[in-house]
Amino acid sequence: MHLLERKSWNTDEQLLSREEITNALALMIHRMEAIDSRCTDGFPLYSPGTADQWVISSGGSWVGGFWSGWWWLRSRITGSALDLRKASDICQRLSSKISVDTINRSLIFWHGTSLGDVWFGNSAARELTKKSIAAIASSYDPEINCIPLGTGMGGGKEGNQRITIDTLAALIQLLNRSEHSVYHQISRCHADTLLTACRSDGGAFHPGAYFSHGSFRAADHAGKWSRGQAWAMLGLSRAAAQWGEPYLTHTHSACEYWRRSRPESLPPDRLNHPSGLCDPLSSVIASLAMLSLADLIPDGEQWRAHAHQQVTAIIRSQYFTGLHGNSHHQKNGDRVASGIFWGCCYKTSQGKNELVESAWGSYFLMVALCVLVDVIQPGHC
Repeated sequence: MHLLERKSWNTDEQLLSREEITNALALMIHRMEAIDSRCTDGFPLYSPGTADQWVISSGGSWVGGFWSGWWWLRSRITGSALDLRKASDICQRLSSKISVDTINRSLIFWHGTSLGDVWFGNSAARELTKKSIAAIASSYDPEINCIPLGTGMGGGKEGNQRITIDTLAALIQLLNRSEHSVYHQISRCHADTLLTACRSDGGAFHPGAYFSHGSFRAADHAGKWSRGQAWAMLGLSRAAAQWGEPYLTHTHSACEYWRRSRPESLPPDRLNHPSGLCDPLSSVIASLAMLSLADLIPDGEQWRAHAHQQVTAIIRSQYFTGLHGNSHHQKNGDRVASGIFWGCCYKTSQGKNELVESAWGSYFLMVALCVLVDVIQPGHC
């Protein structure tokens, strides 16, 4: 792995060492080959637990961009021309999603195409990115001053009256890749609308809101859903990097709320259901927000350290397989592949949540590891 050869490193033995991070990345890179062998020309969605039984989608839904993005990231680490060709090939298969009425296109095309342009100057990825920006921006609704969820990919008939926090980071980064200032302005209007509609006291955020009778009504309890709070933190950190205040203050407040409300590194999926499933992936996304915040403030080292602690706990937990001392499955007599991150709490059917291995979960964990060893910048996530 050609980008992991720097020598200087934090020597705190309680945190992941550079060697451990390098080993974890190697396991995940190898894991990608096993997943790819099950996909043929489809996109991997999820596999329950460590079962290695993948649900495959022919079109990728909103997840397809993460499969492409994961290969772009692998190419960034390895420098392999074959990996780069693979990423580019998957990227081109995303073109059918440009016309789908959903803001989830920002997740697909920021991670799936734009990173190919950002890191490699890939011309085909650049063209798809430009087309996706124009298509997504055309969904801007001046009445609600933002881009709604949309009716596609499960948004339903009321999708154009709903807004969600999970796409904020990707939308800001994607639209601000354009040379056209009108798209920058749309992204800022969208961020301001979400901030007004979803922010609550003390840094807690609602995961979305519904527009009715001329105003937004926040959905769900603020700050209770761990991944929703983490998505808000990541989106705010991208807004802060792009525009500064007041987003920087709100990022700090949202991160403080996370640290205050979730002292453990493997938080519950929902704070109001503490005996339910945990959601380690939410900690990964929250860590990425903290790593971004650390780059934006003078005393950011405490946030980098906290993010490092969270990622350390995840890599050394039962939810990541294969590292030395990480032997939960071996002790139980299971034969489990290495490099599996099965810490994504996901609704696999109506009324049923499970912890699964997923393309987007593994992608985000690899991003966090890469940021910790300076292979990529926190903004590229």
